[in-house]
Amino acid sequence: MLRRTLFSLAVLTALFFSVNVNAQSYDTSDSAVGGVMIDADGMLSQAASEDMTRLRKEINDGLLPISKGLNKQVESRKVSLKALNAYLAKCEAEGREIPDSARYLGGLTAIEYVLVYPEEQDIVLVGPAEGWEVGPQGVMVGKNSGKPVMLLDDLTAAIEAATGKVRTVFSVSIDPTQEGLQRMSQFASSVNPSANPQVIAKGMEESLGLQTVTLHGIDPSSHFAYVMAAADFRMKQISMGVTKSPVRAIPSFVSMMKSPSQNGALPRWWLAPNYDAISCDSDRLTWSLTGGKVVTMTDTDFFDGNQVVRQAAKKSSAFQQWADKMTENYDELAKAEPIFGQLRNCMDCALVAAIIAEKDVMNQMGASLAPMMSMKDVRAVRQNVPRHVASTSVLARKGGSIMFVTGGVSINPWEMVQNAAEKDLSRIRENVTVPSKKWYAN
Repeated sequence: MLRRTLFSLAVLTALFFSVNVNAQSYDTSDSAVGGVMIDADGMLSQAASEDMTRLRKEINDGLLPISKGLNKQVESRKVSLKALNAYLAKCEAEGREIPDSARYLGGLTAIEYVLVYPEEQDIVLVGPAEGWEVGPQGVMVGKNSGKPVMLLDDLTAAIEAATGKVRTVFSVSIDPTQEGLQRMSQFASSVNPSANPQVIAKGMEESLGLQTVTLHGIDPSSHFAYVMAAADFRMKQISMGVTKSPVRAIPSFVSMMKSPSQNGALPRWWLAPNYDAISCDSDRLTWSLTGGKVVTMTDTDFFDGNQVVRQAAKKSSAFQQWADKMTENYDELAKAEPIFGQLRNCMDCALVAAIIAEKDVMNQMGASLAPMMSMKDVRAVRQNVPRHVASTSVLARKGGSIMFVTGGVSINPWEMVQNAAEKDLSRIRENVTVPSKKWYAN
């Protein structure tokens, strides 16, 4: 009876459960990404401003001058993966480090077309591009647009994952442990309901303990995985009001709640890719990726103290309203916090990797892609793998209750490739000049 009373008093008003969602050289350091630190124990935390200042200086000091051909903003830059690999092989043979131009994929800020050339054993990526500079939180961004540039590191991680034996969704979720939930439930059952609400909330917070970072489909030590984990972490902090949202149009979910109780409803949010259109020609060799964006999805859980029942969130619910605000203002958020822009870039990379896997290009192009996939300098070695999050860094107190949210990131490129609409893209292919003298062309 006491346990039910505590729930009715909103001591435990919003327990957000989740399930696994079916869901540089310098800026890929082993300790920070997008303003989020990862320590030797795998603990995620908000980076201190002095750490970010030091990281940005380190990156800036290591940057090389950008060649004239890459420093200008263009609507369509073509990058030949075959030629890029030949260039990387030459760098390796001569004992040179990989140049910034290759690390940042020629300054691409998005991938709009993917062209496969089986006979030439080549793949050409096409998209807007520009020169780069160190942006907020140590993320490399375009000088003109401020959008994060694509990373060779992320592309190779996605290709490696997509061309493996098992095809799965790329996902991350940050969840409370079952042990923590049990401890919190036991605490709620034993506490005196007349005790100070703040003391009760703190006790529940402490009993919950660490939350677990779960990654699927991608190498957990990759920068790609870091980006997913950091974006999820920041989404949770913003939604719970742990840190102030950098975008006024995205308030914390806590501030949107009319009352501590939501009739037992428990939301879950996750970020997923959404394109205006994905199309390919009849041979599935020319691909168009139009209007790539990130949307915030939500479910509603109902918790009775023993089990969770999930159903779709109502359009009028505060949960759906917050998700819509996140979606509608994502571009502005990505400028303020580039980690969210990097997540969108990773989604492009995942889609490209799925296209490569579908056409079995790796078997056809094994030799020509070998340097890109095997050079140690392409993929930074990271020891600090995301594993844990302190509940205190992703939950909020409201009155005498605690509130936290789960969910994460879910990228399913296989579904997008499978559902691509067939379209005549011959004009696109005719207008693309495959780079010849260099690995890129404007």
